[in-house]
Amino acid sequence: MMISLTLGEACLALLLLLGAAKDVFSFRLPNWLTLTTAAVALVLVALSAPSHLLPHAGFGLAVFLAGLAAFHFNLLGGGDIKWIAALALWIGPHLDFVRFLLIMGLAGGVLAGIIFVIGRLRPDYGRAEGRMHLPYGVAIAAAGLDFLSRRGHLGQELIGWFAG
Repeated sequence: MMISLTLGEACLALLLLLGAAKDVFSFRLPNWLTLTTAAVALVLVALSAPSHLLPHAGFGLAVFLAGLAAFHFNLLGGGDIKWIAALALWIGPHLDFVRFLLIMGLAGGVLAGIIFVIGRLRPDYGRAEGRMHLPYGVAIAAAGLDFLSRRGHLGQELIGWFAG
C-alpha cells in the first residue's frame, strides 16, 4: 500500500506543477486537470481508507458548492473553484483544509504583488476581455504542495532527514 500512496503523491505533485504552469501561460485550468486530480484522490482514498470515501466526497462537493458563490461574485474563476474542490477530496474534512485556504490566500497575495510588478513591465500580461486576470492556479498549487509536504510520505521523510 505504501507504494500506491507514494505513486499517488507523485501524481498529485505533478498535477500541481502542471496546473500552476498551465495557468501562468494560458490563464486557464483545464477540465482534464481537475478531473484527474479528483479521480486520483478518490481512488487513493477508496484504496487506503474506504470508510473515508463518503466524507471526502461529500466535503469536495460542499467545497464546490461554496465555491459557486465566489464564482458568482467574480472572486474566483470556474477552473479555480473546480480545482480547489478536487484538492478538497485529497484533504478531506479536516483542519488541514483551513491551513490550505490560509496558504492559498497568502500565496495569492504574493502572486498579486508579483503580477502587479509584471504588469508594469509588460502591460499586456494577463489582460483579456477588458480586465486583468490573475493565474490563481499558482496559489492553489502552492497550498497543495504545502499540504503534500506536510502530510505525504515524502514530506515526512524530508522532515525526518532534516530533523535527524
